[in-house]
Amino acid sequence: MDLITEFEINNLNPNHYGYPEWPGGYRWLQLYDLDSGLQLVVTKGLSDNHLSRYEIYLETDELLNGNNFSSSWQANLVYEAGKIIPNVPNLEERLNKNKYLCLQIQIDGAPPEWSINDSNGNIGLFAGLENDNLSDFNQAFIPLNIKLMRPEELMYCIQHDRIGRNHLAELYKEQENSTVSNLYRKSVIN
Repeated sequence: MDLITEFEINNLNPNHYGYPEWPGGYRWLQLYDLDSGLQLVVTKGLSDNHLSRYEIYLETDELLNGNNFSSSWQANLVYEAGKIIPNVPNLEERLNKNKYLCLQIQIDGAPPEWSINDSNGNIGLFAGLENDNLSDFNQAFIPLNIKLMRPEELMYCIQHDRIGRNHLAELYKEQENSTVSNLYRKSVIN
């Protein structure tokens, strides 16, 4: 696993005004190349070994380079999830109890085929799928996958709560590269 680039979510930058502090004391998004031809967008600073042990990652096969990383949809999804995760009370307890969570984030200008009209957020992220091939991570934190959801999948999750999340996880696991996010994936819900 090779680090390609990273950028700091700097609180002195007006574009990041109001962005929450992360328990680890710093806020970075990093882009890694995997030997498998995939890439990871990973947070650095969400975990602190006390309040939070999780770092978020998004796995993608739509490859980025250092020049377009900070403005990519992949980095934007992790950035938006990084606004929510620090404010989730008892995250570890919730994940232990439920295994999977569904996040709704607001992304302006999202493609209509990926977006719903909902006051809680127009884009869905599925959290908690595991990838046993990611052994290169530092064991000081627990990697938490977020997967971009199709609108039908998000609506299914909203309507069926925990049972829906568990069913979606099983459907995702039937796909090749179940933890990968891309813009060409078909919905697992018909």
